Amino acid sequence: MVILTLHIPEPVASEFFEAAKEINQTFGDLKPKIDAKTLMVFALSRHQQREVCAQFDLALRVVSGKEPRLNPLLD
Repeated sequence: MVILTLHIPEPVASEFFEAAKEINQTFGDLKPKIDAKTLMVFALSRHQQREVCAQFDLALRVVSGKEPRLNPLLD
């Protein structure tokens, strides 16, 4: 297992805290309750290498002005 210490902007963290609150309200008395950190771990761990590369490829193409590929996962 790899342990990461991340600094994320407050608005981003707020989204995860609100999502955890909403999930706990929707599903009632969960044991243990879902917390923001659990949702962040889930969000980071659900991607495969090709998906991560595709997301960064798109982001870098957008900021650099290069033409985005139609669907980099299909290349």
